[in-house]
Amino acid sequence: MNYYIIILMNTILITTITGIKPVVSLYAYSLGLSPQEISMIIASSAICPALLALHIGKWVDHIGTRPMVIIGNVMYLISLLLTVMFPSFFIFLIQLAMVGIASTCLMLALQKRIGSLGGDIDRTVANYSLFGSVGAMIGPVISSFLYDHYGYHICIFFNMVLIAIALSSEMGMRNLDGENIQKTDEKQQANLQGRESIWALMRNRDMRNAILIGGLIFSYRELFSVYFPLLADNMGITPTLTGLLLSFLGLAMLVIRFTQTSLVGSFGRMRILTWSLFVTGVIYLVTPFSPWIVVLFVWVGILGAGLGLAQPLSTAALLEESSSERRGEVLGFQMMINRVSQFAIPVIFGGIGGLIGVSAIFWGSGLVLMAFGYVTRPLPIYVEKTKNQRKHL
Repeated sequence: MNYYIIILMNTILITTITGIKPVVSLYAYSLGLSPQEISMIIASSAICPALLALHIGKWVDHIGTRPMVIIGNVMYLISLLLTVMFPSFFIFLIQLAMVGIASTCLMLALQKRIGSLGGDIDRTVANYSLFGSVGAMIGPVISSFLYDHYGYHICIFFNMVLIAIALSSEMGMRNLDGENIQKTDEKQQANLQGRESIWALMRNRDMRNAILIGGLIFSYRELFSVYFPLLADNMGITPTLTGLLLSFLGLAMLVIRFTQTSLVGSFGRMRILTWSLFVTGVIYLVTPFSPWIVVLFVWVGILGAGLGLAQPLSTAALLEESSSERRGEVLGFQMMINRVSQFAIPVIFGGIGGLIGVSAIFWGSGLVLMAFGYVTRPLPIYVEKTKNQRKHL
């Protein structure tokens, strides 16, 4: 039962987040806000997680997932009420900052719960990500339709109802990992003081590589969605066809997750993560040289497969490699890296593109991804042979 409630809450979360952001942009623009102001509003939803994700992850470990789920949902509801009551630039800014913090609380708490369920972690995370992808597909469609036909207030009210359903479903959750066991303040302080720093945990190669690969894939997925339309325009591809290619990318990311468990069983998780970087890098390199639409659809499909596998696999690796009392912190660190790279990489390659051209963004990205694929490759395992074994060789 817990598993299905977690899936439901994650689907609602992704549905509302992906639906609200474009509607807020449209509503703010209709009120006379400039594109620069709207960019600042949207950016506020990512800046706060970048600054606070690690601390929120520590609190998930410290006070438990249930309080963080309740705090996240209540903060989310309050943030949506603000712009209905007091629509202005600063209120929009505060709203999406609160949405960023609330969604970080919810995501980290739900991901930690997924890791506490036991069983086949790859299958569990694959299904969790799969329904999240469904939410990302239906969220913009539903919210945009409601905004277009019934207005901003009805759209926000609908999303608030969904969040209220997620909050009420929390009451159906059983205790997952002893979170209701009371601890004294002395024991909590001793536990916190005796911890290694998060940087000490990064000595674990698989954990470090999973965080690095997850951050890179997250950033380059965003980079592709931003700069591919510009590249397509330079190649003479119509906006409609560009939209179809991006939709095909999302479809490929969704479909590949049905095969995730069998692929991990056949090749191993870390090997697939490394090859996803190599494959993504190659696609970035060859895309500017592919003027034929059929070939582009093939490249985009392969790219979607690589991107679609890497994100849930990196999360599964972190859940498996980290101890239960540090999972929130480790997942928070991963989210912090994701958000920081989401800002840094577009800025760096955007400057390169402004000087050399859009194609240079794809060439540089491809080389970076392939280089990190080599750095994060699984190391060979050496087995020391006994004297008797050496004699028989």
